[in-house]
Amino acid sequence: MTKKSQKILSISVAAYNLGEMIEDNLKSFCDSRYIDDIEVLVVDDGSSDDTPKRVEKYVKKYPDSVRLIKQANAGPGSTVNTGIKNATGKYFRMVDGDDWVNKDDFARLVNYLKDVDADAVFTNYVPYHNVKKVLLEPVRIVDMPVGEVFKFNDYHYSYNPPIRMHHAIFRTDIMKKHVKLDNGFYTDSQYMFFPTPYIKTAIYYDLNIYVYRVAMAGQSTSPEKMRRNRANHRFILDQDLAFYEKVIDKLEPGVRNYLALQMTGLVINHFDIIVLINDKNMAKDVKALFDEMKKYPDIYEHLRHDKKFRITAGGKAPLVKAFSIYLRRRYRHL
Repeated sequence: MTKKSQKILSISVAAYNLGEMIEDNLKSFCDSRYIDDIEVLVVDDGSSDDTPKRVEKYVKKYPDSVRLIKQANAGPGSTVNTGIKNATGKYFRMVDGDDWVNKDDFARLVNYLKDVDADAVFTNYVPYHNVKKVLLEPVRIVDMPVGEVFKFNDYHYSYNPPIRMHHAIFRTDIMKKHVKLDNGFYTDSQYMFFPTPYIKTAIYYDLNIYVYRVAMAGQSTSPEKMRRNRANHRFILDQDLAFYEKVIDKLEPGVRNYLALQMTGLVINHFDIIVLINDKNMAKDVKALFDEMKKYPDIYEHLRHDKKFRITAGGKAPLVKAFSIYLRRRYRHL
């Protein structure tokens, strides 16, 4: 019997009560140009609707490329852990089950991956406004060289734009050895941060791959969901800060700058949650957050260059209140 060749890319798809959206996701992967080169691991996190049945249709049609893995409900992070555990491809990426990929650029990417060897691969993502039903402008990584493998330590990251999980693919063996996410929400940061010390080489392709739904009711990044899950976000921030503190002094300068800027973004995200809640302790909590960051000199230095920090770090109630009003208006369309 001939041994099957290794898949070039494993895609871990988180699925929980998605209905027909999971089919939009799977249709984008089940294209004859690349279906034989990838594996799609759909991790059903205890759905109570017909999501598993919908997935099973694709498993029957593409048994060598689509797998359904069922588990008791444990949270979004756990689905990625399950995907990593079961992945067999050279590269790994996570895709939420309500999102999908752009088929034409994905076909190009899969062909490129066959001939490249790097620890991390970055591409663009495209927000899709779920209310307006339109694709927004692609989010490109404008400060990264295109189409050539480079030493990650040579990368001068500017956080403009911030690099998100929607941009990133990692070598699977790095993920298996070094990455285990918390089970809950907001673990995208861990997916991005935990591989960082082990990324020696990377490549960026100017391809629009990941299509990311925004403005969805109940989305984990919606204002209401962030308010309700403030404690969980703080828990993830604490875990990430502990990881950061453990590794930061061991990193080369360019990698250290990258991780410090990524962590700064997470701190600013937590600031947004505090001011969106708009409770009586808001100003005090803002001051406490920024004072706490003095323990992390690189993060604190980046914060000092951020407009939010300069306006609100002192915890003066009128300034924090004004910023809260501004931010809540800005989030109103989501």
